Amino acid sequence: MNRTDFFETLHHGLRSLPEDERASIIKDLDEHIAVSLENGISEVDAIALLGDPTDIIDQYVQEAVVVPKRVQQPIIQKSMPQPDPPQVQVETKTDKPANKQISPFKIVLIAGMCFIILMLLLDALD
Repeated sequence: MNRTDFFETLHHGLRSLPEDERASIIKDLDEHIAVSLENGISEVDAIALLGDPTDIIDQYVQEAVVVPKRVQQPIIQKSMPQPDPPQVQVETKTDKPANKQISPFKIVLIAGMCFIILMLLLDALD
């Protein structure tokens, strides 16, 4: 079978699939043949390596078919009374204001300490 016959068979067999999916499949198979040709394999042998076009068609068309799963009826059980969750008391502190701001002095102090630590680490790496 030559390349033209192979792709005509595929195109006809995959007509139930959406056009973009069909084009993607054909493009992928064409690339496989092109790579085989680059590696010194004849066109007929490259197509034979891909397999029978009807098998390829069946594989892709069966993948597209959605088989409905068997629907199982829900099992109704008598509901068990749920025990009440234990009560947890949470203590909240109201001593500090909720939106405490850090003073600019502390920010500069922390940045300076980070700079010193960074310099010490860089010095240790040398």
